Amino acid sequence: MVIYLIKEEKKTLIQFLLLYLGSSFILFAIIAYLFYQNESRFFYDKVHSSLEITAGKLSSKIIYAHMMKKEFIFKDELKNYHDKIGFYDKNSTPIATNIKDTIDFSKHIYQDKNRMILVDRSTFGHLGVESIVIERYGIETFVHKLQYKITISLLLIYVILAIIAYFLAKLFLKPIQQKRIQLDNFIKDSTHELNTPITALILSVNSPMLNSPKNLERIRLSASRVSAIHKDLTYLMLDKDNQSKPSKDLLLNDMLKEELIYLTLLAEKKKIKVELHDLDKIYFKIDKESFIRLIHNLISNAIKYNTMGGEIEIILKDREIIIKDTGIGIAKEHQKGIYERFYRATNQVGGFGLGLNIVYKVCQEYNIEIDFKSEVNKGTTFWLRF
Repeated sequence: MVIYLIKEEKKTLIQFLLLYLGSSFILFAIIAYLFYQNESRFFYDKVHSSLEITAGKLSSKIIYAHMMKKEFIFKDELKNYHDKIGFYDKNSTPIATNIKDTIDFSKHIYQDKNRMILVDRSTFGHLGVESIVIERYGIETFVHKLQYKITISLLLIYVILAIIAYFLAKLFLKPIQQKRIQLDNFIKDSTHELNTPITALILSVNSPMLNSPKNLERIRLSASRVSAIHKDLTYLMLDKDNQSKPSKDLLLNDMLKEELIYLTLLAEKKKIKVELHDLDKIYFKIDKESFIRLIHNLISNAIKYNTMGGEIEIILKDREIIIKDTGIGIAKEHQKGIYERFYRATNQVGGFGLGLNIVYKVCQEYNIEIDFKSEVNKGTTFWLRF
């Protein structure tokens, strides 16, 4: 009986060890897979960001050279970068290029076997350049090396770290993954929100009339907007808004007019006519920065999604602010989700879907009623009831 029990205990122990080792292997395999996913995604994001930065620099040089009527030598630019670069006109005919492979100009960024290709159109035809194409090799090579290293490492550390792997995964992998996701989202959101004021700053700094009062005011407003965007992102992404609550009602009319000085400059770039009908004074107890967030995002969306030469009408009456545009509108099937973070109803204009999420949060915080009506190709109207 004792021998039988010992045999049974040994059998149970062996079964337990086999079960534990099997589950540990699965755990390690999951960790290795998650690590591979994180590293490969980080690599793709890093390459993508690097290509975007390079394209932005080249685009700025081309626009600057065109505006300042300076010579721009394309062949010299091809030599200055490690990546393969090509400049193409509106017919996708190369002006200067060292890219030999076929390019798909219908896509913004894509991967083709061992290369990643970015097609950038931010030059808007300056110096005859419609598209900047940047090609980087080594994508699949990196992935294969990463897979090989992970496989070898998994086999080497499996036996040694089987006991502590679970604890390490819980203690280190999860927070690292969360931080990476937060950082990735922050970079994307910052790029989206900062693009407009930074572009205005670049154009103002490169203006021939740098010291003119109007240009200096444009620079001041753009710099102020960058600061405001930083506060927006902190408010939105970290749910921390440390502004003090107002002790008295504020006159919304004056704050809206002040913000319109900056927004009108953006509207002028698209030849959009902005009309303000200041019919009634509206007093409301709200933090100034929160109101600026609210009104800026609604009006900047009306500009961004408007048509060239369109119109925006802003009406203040009966404790309501009405913002009406003649833009592309929002399809009915997309109207339910417009206040969700990162939700975008159209791909016609760049962005990551942050503006209306900020608007909705501010309205909830201050009990402001918000409503809208929209029709495709006719425009959108927003109502704010204070």
